[in-house]
Amino acid sequence: MYIKPFILPALAAVAQAASYSGDLRPQTHFSPPSNFMNDPNGLFYDSKRGVYHLYYQYNPTATVAGNQHWGHATSPDLYHWTNQPIALAGDKPEEYIFSGSAVVDSNNTSGFFPDQDDGVIAIYTVDTPTLETQHIAYSRDGGYTFTKYENNPVIDIGSKQFRDPQVVWHPETQQWVMTIAYAQDLVIGFYTSPNLKDWTHASNFTQEGLPGDQFECPNLVKFSVDRAVSEETSKFVLFISVNPGAPLGGSGTFYVVGDFNGTHFTSEVAQETLFDFSKDNYAAQWYSGIPENEPPVSIGWASNWDYTEEVPTGPLEGWRSAMTLPRAHTLTKVNGVWTVTHSPFEGLSALKGRQLVSKSVHSGDVKANFSGVPSNAVYFDVTLKGIDVAKPTGRVNFNFTSSVSGEFLDGGVSLDDSSFWISRAGTHLFTIEDNGNYTSSSTTTISSFGNGTFSFSGVIDRSVFEVFLGQDGIQSGTMTFFPSSPLDTLAVSAEDLGDRASVSVKAWGLQSGWNSTTASKRFRA
Repeated sequence: MYIKPFILPALAAVAQAASYSGDLRPQTHFSPPSNFMNDPNGLFYDSKRGVYHLYYQYNPTATVAGNQHWGHATSPDLYHWTNQPIALAGDKPEEYIFSGSAVVDSNNTSGFFPDQDDGVIAIYTVDTPTLETQHIAYSRDGGYTFTKYENNPVIDIGSKQFRDPQVVWHPETQQWVMTIAYAQDLVIGFYTSPNLKDWTHASNFTQEGLPGDQFECPNLVKFSVDRAVSEETSKFVLFISVNPGAPLGGSGTFYVVGDFNGTHFTSEVAQETLFDFSKDNYAAQWYSGIPENEPPVSIGWASNWDYTEEVPTGPLEGWRSAMTLPRAHTLTKVNGVWTVTHSPFEGLSALKGRQLVSKSVHSGDVKANFSGVPSNAVYFDVTLKGIDVAKPTGRVNFNFTSSVSGEFLDGGVSLDDSSFWISRAGTHLFTIEDNGNYTSSSTTTISSFGNGTFSFSGVIDRSVFEVFLGQDGIQSGTMTFFPSSPLDTLAVSAEDLGDRASVSVKAWGLQSGWNSTTASKRFRA
């Protein structure tokens, strides 16, 4: 049959040249070549070629949302990125490509790939002034160029608030499963298909008390579970992003743990769990193609709809927003509560450069100057030992400071009230006075000091900060910040911890994931 080829406009024919040298431009977090980016889309791992694909919501013509395309980048390790040409664009004015997912159709269930086992299908929402419908496009070259299916849309329910399909293969029922948001109904729908073209509505899910004014970007993820935690060997986790109306304001993500039988998701928890305790992690999507014996991997959008179109990187450097670090996750129980853990994906260790400090103290300060680190990005690890579990006392605080402007980002743990906090109030290029929703600080409760130890680690990367709490990363906090001068000094202070307690501080400079060969790459047919 004749398939109308999808021909990109001239703007999208080649990857845009990009400068990643700006003082606010992250070096270990992905950011777009220019202009505006939001949700990650279509994450898949090409095991045949050893390539991770990242598509994303992209406006290639302005530093605010609108004119949505699928931008595209590739990486061998999720840290070193190559910008690729735009992957998907609308066919006519006021037709935009909204969020979705991508899968490798290795068994050619779609019929598009008679001679290959690595064909890629993108499943996405097309948004128009009156409708949101679900479409597919296929790629025979590994996800670099796509042909749109001639019988699109594959799902049309006549709604303007129906979007963000995520598709996974369900081996037990030998069918594809789509998870999708009925946005303003606060309902998640499940559809099934044998071939990615013909879809049947299977069920809907909602739960009383779930927060938010709109549901978006749902993801259904299967986790292996240790037998020490549960008699079951696996569980399903449903991630739902909400905007507006997230618990911390604006946009945010929560998750619900339960079971999925191929058509119906059943929650086994009374209350949802917040995915990130700070404001700048939204619409996380999970990589398809990760082997089942490895932890699931996600990337989120490191921003918030409350202020993303106002942050100063737009006028100053011509781009807006970054992604979170790639994260590996496990599902465990903490004090009897199902918890998704977070840790930087394994490739981060390859970015470690010179060690800046390695020191243990009982009290006082540990300092490290990283003004000589070309990337201005640092990984740090702080471990407390000898905590009196019966009556924990004291504080361990940290700050990253600019030796030029005196601006700072800080945070810390209070053992007295089992709290952890981070704050960007000390940075001045963009503040709560510029946007009243740009909350200065975030706080969370530490569930346990376990066997008398507590650790936290993280990455500071010019204008993005991520911190992971506990040895297993049982909580994470993601915060953007905008100093007028680069932060270049780390200080960690310990106070009133008790006679037996000590604090170990380690930090390393990180190499940039961008260089002259990875910042831009002309597409080769």
